[in-house]
Amino acid sequence: MFRSPIRRRSDGTYRFQISPEDRMLVVDVVSDLRSQLTTDDPTLQRLFPPAYGDDHERNAGYEALAGRELVERRIAAIDTVLETAEADRLTQDQLEAWMRCVNDVRLVLGTRLDVDEHEDPGHDGGHSEWDLARYQYLGMLLELTVRALAD
Repeated sequence: MFRSPIRRRSDGTYRFQISPEDRMLVVDVVSDLRSQLTTDDPTLQRLFPPAYGDDHERNAGYEALAGRELVERRIAAIDTVLETAEADRLTQDQLEAWMRCVNDVRLVLGTRLDVDEHEDPGHDGGHSEWDLARYQYLGMLLELTVRALAD
């Protein structure tokens, strides 16, 4: 029987036992995301979708009001992941930061891999096997995290 590496403990914290290699992978991808957040990289489009559809004027106003705060929240979550990258025990807030970061990275990778909600990336789309493997691993880690938080 599979025993999840992420489990709620009786004291309200979470046991977090992923391999050192998996931790390094997460550190690498969230560090990359951190450096991308202040750019105009088109792969960030799923992180910051237009709030008002095709209404460019309202979208510009929303971006002016909320854009910086949205980026700062993501950077704070990334900083939490980087600070707890070697921890074997996480608080709920820390695990939620991991969940948000893993989800954000998956959204960016999904954009890069041209994934939509109706189909998973295939191996015939000219994408690197490494990007596909990271996308799939991060999906599994996200699912384990969500399940642990839901328990």
